Amino acid sequence: MINLRHTGVYVKNLKRMAAFYREVFHMRTICENFRQADALIADLLRTPEACVKITKLITEQGEANGTGDMIELIEIVTPEEKAEKIPQPIAAGMHVAFGVRDMETTRTAIHARGGICVTRVHDMGGGNQCCFCRDPEGNWLELIARNES
Repeated sequence: MINLRHTGVYVKNLKRMAAFYREVFHMRTICENFRQADALIADLLRTPEACVKITKLITEQGEANGTGDMIELIEIVTPEEKAEKIPQPIAAGMHVAFGVRDMETTRTAIHARGGICVTRVHDMGGGNQCCFCRDPEGNWLELIARNES
């Protein structure tokens, strides 16, 4: 592992929850209401019609370090009739995102130790990769491999 990048929190009201974290923890907004609808999101949420709105917040320490100490607030946007397809821990819960050096080595280690890889590895452009897995108790993990060149 390179670092702990962020914790993703799935919320029902993005605007209200962003205000909560900004006001209580004095976090600064990195991006707000970013809409993501791509193959990774469709794979994760099990419906091609789904998308997410994301607001990323960072602590003062995260800003000073230049990485980590972030939360990613995620609101799922999907047609009502498709909502039952979304895996429940994602519908309201969390994921932890890890920066990794080698995506396949990490996925193999997760599988060998009782975890599962939920999505395929998705190319995020520029040589960057991302996928979702679950640990042996079902907790969601996001793996992010950044092209360091």
